[in-house]
Amino acid sequence: FSKFFFKKITIIWNQFISVIGLSIGLHRYFAHNQFKFKYLSSFWETLVLFLSLLAGSRSPLGWIGAHRIHHRYSDTEKDPHSPLHIGFFNVLFSSWKVKEIPIKYVRDLYENKRVMFFHRHWKNIWGITGIISLLISSDFFLIFVVSPFIFGWLSFGIFNALGHKDGKPVTNRFINLLSGGEGPHDVHHSNSKQIRLSKYDISGIIIEKCLK
Repeated sequence: FSKFFFKKITIIWNQFISVIGLSIGLHRYFAHNQFKFKYLSSFWETLVLFLSLLAGSRSPLGWIGAHRIHHRYSDTEKDPHSPLHIGFFNVLFSSWKVKEIPIKYVRDLYENKRVMFFHRHWKNIWGITGIISLLISSDFFLIFVVSPFIFGWLSFGIFNALGHKDGKPVTNRFINLLSGGEGPHDVHHSNSKQIRLSKYDISGIIIEKCLK
């Protein structure tokens, strides 16, 4: 690959994963049940779970459960990644942990066989994907596996750290570049079922125009 082509494909791939896998899939579809896929729901669920795994989300049960707890206890001591209570840099570098997700936050997900499959086997899926990608080529491995993992890890920390300030959710337009338009984090917290957060909300536009 030429350097220009390598960079271009990497950027496009990471944005695709950010919008389809994380924002539309894991966050809005699974965590908040904002909409239902009209067609091929099994295919779309598998796709977004796989894409979000590439972005470093690990177990979907853990990611979704932690996010739901975050909404339930936003900016309190029970919030798993509140910059106010556990520190800005702990959130930025995602060094926080949730020891156990109470079943009440993920009870609905136990009935979804695709979520449970990725929950049980995410390490194997990620590892096998990495091996196959590396066998194809080192460039493919860097683009397909390594870059979304790094981008996802950095974006997740930045999103959680900059999306809250002085003990409350805020709008941060920089987050739009990392998350498909989820910069108006205060709008999202005021109504987690609201699909379109702003005119720049790419994920919201796709859901309204193509998926809902």
